[in-house]
Order: sequence, then structure tokens, then C-alpha cells
Amino acid sequence: MERQRHLERALCLIAGVAVGALTREAWLRLRRKARTPPAVPKESTIRLMTRLALKHGAVNLSQGFPNEPPPREMALAAAGAILDGTSPEAAHAMAAKLRGVCGAAPEKDMLNQYSFPFGAPQTRAALAKYYQTFYPTVPADAEENLTIVLGATEGFAVCLRAICSPGDAVVFFQPFHELYPSQCTLWGLTPRAVTLVERGGAWQFDETALDAALAGARALLFNSPHNPTGKVFGAAELHAIAAACAKHDVTVVTDEIYEHMTFDGAEHVTIASLPGMAARTCIVSAVSKTARATGWRVGWVVSPPRLTPLIRAVHDQLVLQAPTPLQHGVAALLTTERGHFEAIAAEYREKRDVLVTALRCAGFEVGPVPLGAYYLFVGYRSVRVLAALGPVEAAMKLTTEYHVACVPGDNFYLGEAAKADPALGGRYLRFTFVRSLDVLHAAAAKLAKLADE
Repeated sequence: MERQRHLERALCLIAGVAVGALTREAWLRLRRKARTPPAVPKESTIRLMTRLALKHGAVNLSQGFPNEPPPREMALAAAGAILDGTSPEAAHAMAAKLRGVCGAAPEKDMLNQYSFPFGAPQTRAALAKYYQTFYPTVPADAEENLTIVLGATEGFAVCLRAICSPGDAVVFFQPFHELYPSQCTLWGLTPRAVTLVERGGAWQFDETALDAALAGARALLFNSPHNPTGKVFGAAELHAIAAACAKHDVTVVTDEIYEHMTFDGAEHVTIASLPGMAARTCIVSAVSKTARATGWRVGWVVSPPRLTPLIRAVHDQLVLQAPTPLQHGVAALLTTERGHFEAIAAEYREKRDVLVTALRCAGFEVGPVPLGAYYLFVGYRSVRVLAALGPVEAAMKLTTEYHVACVPGDNFYLGEAAKADPALGGRYLRFTFVRSLDVLHAAAAKLAKLADE
């Protein structure tokens, strides 16, 4: 009798677990089916009337923007800063030179005023051509897929707001760029991190952990080439990530701002180019890194047609538009010959090698050498004068005493446990090799002092 009761309990426990699993899977299926786009503001009616005025040749008295130029001195000062940005004094001197060449302002003006909120037509046309050149399988129609935004940061914000509702879960790999969890907080979303670890000479992730994190999530923020590790995700990894996102009906928002910075045979492949992924992927990028113009704040989103109106509506209400004259500068860059973009990597590879050598000589554990982007995420516990310090204290000591600034590793991890873990946030510092070679050599000389102490 006692044996029979034990058997009945065991059978009940097994049945309970099975029913629980089935119930959870049914709930996830129901939630996926019930998903509807979040409520977002509509695009501005005022700006719609401007587009209609242009289309029908109407005299535009709808939107409050002038057709006369801004003050000449202001325009010259801006042009001076663009042409010689070494210092405010140099920019002022350049403006003075331009003043004698450019003459008086014209009577009428278009390109210092509002453009279409989702991007000047010339800029979107140039961007469409750019994607046809580099990613021909990714749909990039100027009307259906492309939105010009105020830098990549705003690009992520509008995508998350268009895709997600408060309480939705958003997944990303850690270490991560700090804006990912910050933007989750901004929109009331729940961040979930999947950890990359150094293993076998590369940064790797657990596919089972990724699958678990994506269950019930709304979006994956995906960065490749990766900041801060320099990882470039390979074909097998991309296919595994795509399959997991399709399984859980998750939309991918990609961070591809380092797309032209890959080294040692690594190649950037956008996940949107994989079969079926263009329909569930928003590509976010900008000229900030490619053109060494982080202050211009001109970026873009390449989105599936079903999401484009939502993204444009959020963008319109959030910031209206990226600067009109700078959009025309970006259009010129995007139509530059392909060789210009292909030459970018060689410049940064040389800089990478200078900083890798300097850090190794100073005693840092460099680990996997970056295959992309322009950062080094290195272990600092092997440096004697830093070994006993936490990452914040180590970064502060390097900055204040050795005059080389870096970012503490705990800034790139989610949760106090990961931040303090001696194998994760408690191990690393991030350095960038984006600066000019003379600056990197100066930093190397300062770092060399660590080896003598």
C-alpha cells in the first residue's frame, strides 16, 4: 500500500510538471498570436500638409518655416566649424576666410529649413543606393523602408517605442553598450542579458541561454561588430540567432554602426540578409563612426514596411528630423565610390595593433584580439598596481595617475552580481583605439610606466 501511494505521488508530480510545461507553451503561443502594435502618436498633420503642398504645387502657408536664409554669420560659423574643427579659434578663423569668399546671403533659402521628417528625398535616395551596393538582398526602398533619424541613439529609441509596449522584455548580449538597458528604462521595458564569455580564443554565447531569454520577449537588440568586445558574429551564429528569433516571434533591432570596421578576414553580414529575416529586422546605423562625425547626429533605420509608419510617427513626435544641411552632406558620403568604405578597416587595424601591443606590454590580458569595431575589452587584474582594485577604482587610477582614461568593465553588465563577478564586470576595462596614431602612441608611453611598477 505504501509503495502504491509513493507511485501515485510520483505520477502526479510528473503529470503536474508536464501540464505546467504545456500550459506555459500554450500561454506563449497565445501571447504571440495576440500581439498587436503598440499605440503610438500619428504623424504630424501639419507636416503632412507641407508634403501635399509640394506634391500639388500649392503656396505653402501651412507650416511655420521661412523661405529666407538664416543670419549669414551663424551659417559661416557653422561652416567654419565643419571645415576646421580643431578648436573654436580655428573655426572662427575659417569662418573669416569664408566670409571674404562667399559674399552676401542669397535672398531665398531651402536647405536650412525643415525637410521631410523621415528624411530629405535626396538622402533617402542615396541611402537606398548604398544598401543596393553593400546589401543587395535587403529591401531598402526610399519610401517603404528608410527613415533618416537623429543619430543611431534616436534610431534605437524609435524602434523600441514602435515595436514594444511597457512591460515587454528586450534581450541583448552582455557586455553591452550602456544605452541598451537605459533605453529599456526609458520606455518601461524589461532588459534581459545573455552573456558572452571568452572561450577557445573567441567570445561565445550559450544558444540554450539565448533561447530561454527570447521566450516571451518582444525584441532583440543585436550589435555586430560588437562594442565592447570587437566580436564579429559568424554565419553559424547568425543563423542560430535568426532561428531562435523566428521561433519566439521576436523582432531584431540591429546596431551596425561599425559595419565597415572588420579585420583579419572577418566580414560583417547583416542578419537582415538571412532568409526570412528582412521581415523581422530593423537595421540601425549612422555616419557617426564611418565618417568620423559623431557630432553630426545623422543616422537611419531600415525597417520592414509594416513597421515604417510606426517608426516615422514616433520619430516625428520625438525629434521631428535630423539637420537638413547635414543630411545633404551625408547623401554625398553615401554615394561615394565603394573603395572609400573598403579602405576604412586598414586605418583602424593599424591603430588596433598599436594599442594591443601597448596594453600587452603594460601587463593587461588582451584576450581575443578584436575582429571589428574599435575597442579593446581587456583584463586588468594581471597589472600589479591595479590588481587589488575594483573596476571603477582601477579606471580612476589610470585616469588620474597615469593620465590614460578608460571605462570600467562593470558599466557593460546587467545586475549587481554580473557587475561584481571577477570573471565578468569585475575583470575588465574598455579602451578605444579610435583616436589618431600620435595620440595612441602618447597613450602607449604612459601605459608603459605600469610595467615598471
